[in-house]
Amino acid sequence: MKNIYKLALGTMAILLLAACDQSIDSITEVAAGVDETAPQITINSPVEGAEIKVFEDETSLDIDLKVTDDIEVKEVKVLLDGTQIALFNSFKDYRIVLEEFTYQGLRDGDHKLTVTASDLEGKTSTEEVNFMKSPPYEALFDGELFYMPFDSDYMDLIGFQQAEEIGSPGFAGGGFVGANAYKGATDSYLNFPLEGLDNAEFSAAFWYKVSSDPDRAGILVVGDNADDRFQGFRLFREGSAEEQRIKLNVGTGAGESWNDGGVIDVTAGEWVHITMSISQTKSTIYFNGVEMLSADLAAPIDWTDCEVLTIGAGGPTFDYWNHKSDSSEMDELRIFNKALDQNDIQIMLNSLNPYTPLYPGESLYMPFDGDYIDLIGSKAASTVGSPGFTDDSQEGQSYLGAMDSYINYPADGLLSSEFSGAFWYKVNSDPDRAGIIVIGDDAADRFQGFRLFREGSADEQRIKLNVGTGAGESWNDGDVIDVTAGEWVHIAFTIASDKNTIYLNGTEVRSSDMSAPIDWTGCNTFNIGSGGPTFDYWNHLSDYSAIDELRFFNKALTPEEVAEVAGGTFTPKNFGSTLYMPFDGSYTEDNSSNDPTVEGTPGFAGESSGGTDAYAGAADSYLTFPIDGLFSTQFSGAFWYKVNSDPDRAGILTVSPPMNGTDNDLSAGFRLFREGNTDEQRIKLHVGADTGNVWNDGDVIDVTANEWVHVAFVVDDTATRIYFNGEPVVNTGDMTGATISWENCSILSIGSGAPNFIGWSHLSDLSYIDELYLFDKALTQEEIQEVMNN
Repeated sequence: MKNIYKLALGTMAILLLAACDQSIDSITEVAAGVDETAPQITINSPVEGAEIKVFEDETSLDIDLKVTDDIEVKEVKVLLDGTQIALFNSFKDYRIVLEEFTYQGLRDGDHKLTVTASDLEGKTSTEEVNFMKSPPYEALFDGELFYMPFDSDYMDLIGFQQAEEIGSPGFAGGGFVGANAYKGATDSYLNFPLEGLDNAEFSAAFWYKVSSDPDRAGILVVGDNADDRFQGFRLFREGSAEEQRIKLNVGTGAGESWNDGGVIDVTAGEWVHITMSISQTKSTIYFNGVEMLSADLAAPIDWTDCEVLTIGAGGPTFDYWNHKSDSSEMDELRIFNKALDQNDIQIMLNSLNPYTPLYPGESLYMPFDGDYIDLIGSKAASTVGSPGFTDDSQEGQSYLGAMDSYINYPADGLLSSEFSGAFWYKVNSDPDRAGIIVIGDDAADRFQGFRLFREGSADEQRIKLNVGTGAGESWNDGDVIDVTAGEWVHIAFTIASDKNTIYLNGTEVRSSDMSAPIDWTGCNTFNIGSGGPTFDYWNHLSDYSAIDELRFFNKALTPEEVAEVAGGTFTPKNFGSTLYMPFDGSYTEDNSSNDPTVEGTPGFAGESSGGTDAYAGAADSYLTFPIDGLFSTQFSGAFWYKVNSDPDRAGILTVSPPMNGTDNDLSAGFRLFREGNTDEQRIKLHVGADTGNVWNDGDVIDVTANEWVHVAFVVDDTATRIYFNGEPVVNTGDMTGATISWENCSILSIGSGAPNFIGWSHLSDLSYIDELYLFDKALTQEEIQEVMNN
């Protein structure tokens, strides 16, 4: 019996196994084969170039990836910006890995997600995507309340609210700005709550690529009902396959105002920037920043019972006359709580192609191309009176002054401890004086800010600068512009902590010392084209001149930088000399504007080698200058010289230690002097070097010829050389292994050996000296000739 029972159980088991084999699919074992390829990685989210826009500073990131391998995936690593954030090495399916997870704590900025996968054979693959988390959008423009960029959603990035979709509006697949744009469709549009947008003034701006099918449509519409058009507004289009007219209707409560706007060429297929601006007295339509048409309003816009803004259609309040859905493309829609003007619109347009400063420290750039906008600060200057523009310019258009007219620009962010300004200028001498660029605190004094202005006659105008230093002021008399030439002149002025400098056409014309840095206390507005309220005295009123390409800088520009801004190469003032004295009726040194100490009664010749006058020596008379900054171990001098042989010897240019009793001390400095007779005078040079005396016997000048001779001398590390009329004389002095000494030397004497080189009776020179230059370097012959031929 027991055996029968066992036999029955065995039979049943066999039957059950047979049944299973017939009705259930089996798992078939697959041979592993050869591992031929590395894992294949697909990152589904985030996608390349994605931009995450949320209100929060920190958000989550959803990550979705797929990894496949021909044999078996061993592990998958996920890194964010180089830091591992996930590791997977256990899989339900070892050939196809699907993973989704959320990373917390993503902050603003550019990011890189990297996925690395390896298989059992050690083959590795890597894929990465770049994306960014944008900071919460902040309004870019004054009065901006609403911004919908249409980058694949219908979100207002200021209120962070989605529009309601009616029908099936879509996207264009590309936009004027960003990744996408709104694309209209039949019976489709967007609705957005009007709350907070319905202000006494209203503007909307957007980029628009018009479609003429259908031949009319609503674009932006707000209304209370379809009974009339006395509330809200209706921006719409009408026309043909070739052109569409953009029109605006505004409800004013008891009536309406029509604005026939302007026409868009449909066949051009181009994006057009459209702005509708509604003030309390008129509506205006602009295309690409240019006013098309304005229409008066009998009263301000009436928003009574208006609740919804319709985008892309006439909607239920304006679907009559077939102003239904618009199949056109729209991008970058913005709404404002003010009536935009032309400057506001231009600033908006400029933001799409922002100006990048061309020069270090550039803080303001106003090109005056039909507006008064600073392209760096993205602000427009305000006008006083009726300034204008002229096509006579360096580039584009330029500012043109008028009576009682100028522009004001806020000084916020521009008042640095050092400051420079540069611009092109075509002077008008009527009136005979005017302010050009002025900033001050009040008219009580000139101790704050600065005043760049002009004064002169119908023939020439002098550009001057006054700088306030807190307890005082610094005056810079600049230089003159030839009015009769009628030419554009580049003007630059720099204000360092210790001096201010004026440049014309890239070349320094005058510097003036400052006892303290510029004081900006109480200064808040730049007046451009006038002395303005703080410097209208002395009749420095509005300037009728033309100004172009105005730039400010938050530093004192170097001479090289000024030349670059002026569009030329740097030409050092007065050939880079350390001293230049033209002697044109004055002994003032031109580089520093300093005057020498005058000993005795030297005079002027009444003639010149090329200017208007020259130095004329006299008995017991000469000039002295401190030698600080004039010389180095290599140096040069150059001047025009008409020799007088009476007395028969004299000092010309000398730097010496004090006399040793009645003896000359030749141990340091140099002595350029003359000796001879009534027929000829020899020009000689002595240098006191660390190795002893270095003599150069030079050459003779024919006294009887009574001619101007150009004399130059050079001291370098190998020789001393003397040149007459640009050509070297035969004699030289040997400086090999020698270096000039300046020990105990303090003054340069001009026109005499006195007071420190009189032991051999080299006293005052009665000759004429003109166009005197000194240099702290050894000039070449070519440089000497350039100076001589100037």
